[in-house]
Amino acid sequence: MSGDIGGGLPGPKESPRRPRQLTRARVGWPLALRELKELLYEVYLAAGAPSLDEITGDFANDDTLVGSPSRDTVRRVITDGERPGQQADVVAVATVLARRAAWDVPDAAGRVRDLWVQAGMAKGAGRLISELRGDVRLVLDGGLGVHPALDTGGARDRLGILPVYVPRDHDERLKGVVDAATAGRSGIAVLVGGSSTGKTRALWEAVGALPVGWRLWHPLNPTAPHAALAALPDIAPKTVVWLNEAQHYLTPEPLGEQVAAGLRELLNDPSRAPVLVLGTLWPEHWDTLTTCTMPDRHAGARALLSGHKIDVPDAFTTADLAALDTTDDADPRLTQAAQHAKGTQIAQYLAGVPYLMDRYHAARGATLALIHAAMDARRMGAGLHIPLDWLVGAAPGYLTDAEYEALDDDWLSKALAYATTPCNGIPGILTPVTSSGPRNQRTRRRLAASGRPQYLLADYLDQHGRHHRAEIIPPVDFWTTAAQHVHPADLTALGYAALDRGLYRDAAQLLKHATTHGNPYAGATLVQHLHTLHPTDRRPARWAAAHAALGDPYAVVKLAGTLRIAGAYEQTAVLLARDPAAHAALDNPQAVAMLVGVLREAGAHEQVTALAKRAAAHTPLDNPHDVTILVKVLGAAGAHEQATALAKRAAALDDPDHVAMLVDALRKAGAHEQVTALAKQAAAHTPLDDAYDVAMLVDALRKAGAHEQVTALAKQAAAHAAVNSSYGIAMLLGALRKAGAHEQVTALAKRAAAHAPLDNPLDVGMLGMLAPVLRKAGAHEQVTALAKRAAAHTPLDNPHDVGMLVDALRKVGAHEQVTALAKRAASHIAHAALDNPQAVAMLAPVLRKVGAHEQVTALAKRAAAHTPLDNPHDVGMLLGALREVGAHEQVTALLERDPAAHTAVNNPHDVGMLLGALCEVGAHEQVTVLAERLPPAGMFDLFINHGGHREQFQFGREPDGSAASSWTWNDLD
Repeated sequence: MSGDIGGGLPGPKESPRRPRQLTRARVGWPLALRELKELLYEVYLAAGAPSLDEITGDFANDDTLVGSPSRDTVRRVITDGERPGQQADVVAVATVLARRAAWDVPDAAGRVRDLWVQAGMAKGAGRLISELRGDVRLVLDGGLGVHPALDTGGARDRLGILPVYVPRDHDERLKGVVDAATAGRSGIAVLVGGSSTGKTRALWEAVGALPVGWRLWHPLNPTAPHAALAALPDIAPKTVVWLNEAQHYLTPEPLGEQVAAGLRELLNDPSRAPVLVLGTLWPEHWDTLTTCTMPDRHAGARALLSGHKIDVPDAFTTADLAALDTTDDADPRLTQAAQHAKGTQIAQYLAGVPYLMDRYHAARGATLALIHAAMDARRMGAGLHIPLDWLVGAAPGYLTDAEYEALDDDWLSKALAYATTPCNGIPGILTPVTSSGPRNQRTRRRLAASGRPQYLLADYLDQHGRHHRAEIIPPVDFWTTAAQHVHPADLTALGYAALDRGLYRDAAQLLKHATTHGNPYAGATLVQHLHTLHPTDRRPARWAAAHAALGDPYAVVKLAGTLRIAGAYEQTAVLLARDPAAHAALDNPQAVAMLVGVLREAGAHEQVTALAKRAAAHTPLDNPHDVTILVKVLGAAGAHEQATALAKRAAALDDPDHVAMLVDALRKAGAHEQVTALAKQAAAHTPLDDAYDVAMLVDALRKAGAHEQVTALAKQAAAHAAVNSSYGIAMLLGALRKAGAHEQVTALAKRAAAHAPLDNPLDVGMLGMLAPVLRKAGAHEQVTALAKRAAAHTPLDNPHDVGMLVDALRKVGAHEQVTALAKRAASHIAHAALDNPQAVAMLAPVLRKVGAHEQVTALAKRAAAHTPLDNPHDVGMLLGALREVGAHEQVTALLERDPAAHTAVNNPHDVGMLLGALCEVGAHEQVTVLAERLPPAGMFDLFINHGGHREQFQFGREPDGSAASSWTWNDLD
């Protein structure tokens, strides 16, 4: 803003001794209050950070102001995280500051007034838990997801829809998280177990212990991740974030990672505490989200979930059964479940699973076809609500010729009647989705445009289908009908599912429709795939460039890059001419930075300028790491003014790693004053609990020429930096040495050698990095002392970590310590963790290197005979290690257990490693067996690469395994 429309006072007044600058307010919620405080602090800085006396003096000189707050009130208005009590006071502060900053005074005052009102009206996302408890129907399937129980002896009428709850071991762990939230600490808990094991009911019972006033937010529409991202900023303290079936929020790419990042930020923000994130997952979904893969698609979800898993067992224990009261006034549903549940699976019995499975196994013909189509729809990536038109069109493809010819005119009504029949008081195999919404409300959600019926598949049968139909590819009718009838939000996931199974034509059809609905990710995949088949055909590129939505900057970047790789330069120009700079959302600074780079490379300078202005003024500062990346990119693009403006807004960061990045970005943007100010702040106040972060900051300050601050920080770090990470200490020692702080290097090295903890062998295994720095510092005695401590006291519970430590000691020449540790490790071979083949694979070669041949042989025999076969990556590593140490008999023994037939095929990178290991040991038959399992599992690329089938399947395959005939863009609707 510029031009003082309201007239007023001159710029900042001189003062011989400037008081300390006021601090920025930390506000988590509501969003309007955060924006209000950011606006006030921005105008405060723009006004030259006047003193409280100067501000209150301006009030005294202006009779037009309604408010005239005191010094303390002014301080609270600017620095407190609370909403100012009097609107007149906050407007008065904004007015005098806007005048000093030469801003548009009426505009600033008006914005402050509006934000103050909005902040006062905010209620937060979700509903009061007390309201939900008033109507149990809001809690059942279709609401929060608690399964209703079967009915026995009229118990539902007498005792309620839900049976009496029996607490189990996992409830006690969950209670600890809820109690912490009650005490004011944010937390997360994820219950992991199979379908119908009582996960969601356990969460619902747990939130009942929360005090009055807590809210519960269950994001659903328009899709789970979109709903979560839209409302995350409006989560108030004392809110439960309800993520039943959390895979719907965290798995979709790229939104899932954005949701995970937003939830982590929410949990780590003390200004928004307490909040409680509660979720449920099936075990396979937990594994997908928490297993590191190449590429690492779910790193953010893994960071969010790790350490917060609470297992829910399939069956009740003896103690649980004892808690079931069998007296005359007991809940008869519990009594019946205790008497008849198979394998003490009480929760599943109560949810009616035996009834469901009996009806499923008894289904025949068109009825079974309809059910299998619904199962396949869910496991191929469709949402919960499955259109009936899709099921009807797909069902004939599941029938034999005889069954198809025997169909009569009312087959559908018969099939639906069977599948939707309730099972003793619980919903049937398929449940109609009600299309009715709330009435007599002005915010009533509109019904789906088609108005066609949709059905929900029973949760347990969904899980059953994922396991028992995992190696079946749905028939042609399933895919062709999907392209016509599925919800637009499901088109991309189904397209990827088809592509991963080699159904190239069906994939192209689905992705084309998804692109029509604006999905730029689908458009990028469509262009890439069709370019491989028909390099000169520009129609897919034109289609994607014309239809892709422009709101997601990362997606636009991905599509633009794909178009360029395909040589579709004209189409790239068409995409950029649609002005993505004006449409791009600003909530992901790193994605905005990438878009700035693409626009700059394309010569779209006006768009670069426009996007830079928007980003500098409105980019959220929640992710300091990404903000610093954006500052750097803006500076590199020549938008120095905007880079400096954004850097000023972000200069209150207190994470040393992020401050280091920001210092570097400011230096490159030429914002020298901000570099100096931030350097002083960082050197004086940066925490020292992470040596790696401190090292990054020392290095950044040195490059920025802040030598005084480097010296001050070096002294603090040498004396007080945490020594709980040898890797971090190694980095910090290197940074101090580059800065010339040799005395501090020696002091810190000695502290690290003397006090580094030994309860984490993996961290001590970083000795190979720490030792050279210690030696350069002349701390030879410390190297020897640390090696002795490690060899004598490091725990031997994990062979993987022990192997790393032995190897590290060998590399630094600590031969006596290698021998000592090898002997200790050898004596513990009988207790080695054979449930971790990867760890055994790493330990065996290390033991061989130190001459422990007998121990290698013993370990190899036990590993080959007993190691689990479910993880292809670990089995592949073990095969390679056994071959490396010459344990050929053990290789044979392991192959005789047939890992190709028994390993899981759920990760292409891991399966590829096992295939490679099988090839290296000459197990070609097993290579063939494993390769044949890949297409149904969604690993068609791996199948054609290992089997040499690329030319045969140039145009993909059909669901029956035959090669697809040639097809072009003309064959797509």
